[in-house]
Amino acid sequence: MLCAGHDFAAPPHRDTRAWSVVAAVVGTGLRYEGFEPCGCGREPKYRPRTRAELRARRMFAARNTVPLDDALARPDV
Repeated sequence: MLCAGHDFAAPPHRDTRAWSVVAAVVGTGLRYEGFEPCGCGREPKYRPRTRAELRARRMFAARNTVPLDDALARPDV
């Protein structure tokens, strides 16, 4: 079992599509955290929620030679 982060909201148990997206995000080493390193603020970071968003970011990473974890963290692709 992995800690996905303080801001992780689990999808419904039977939603295998959503869980596959969560597995891809966590598999790249990203977490669902919004805490600032200094502890002075809190701003949740973007993470893809659907397979379409995941697919778009994977294609972006492949086309632009960007690391996948950076592409998954970008809200605009």
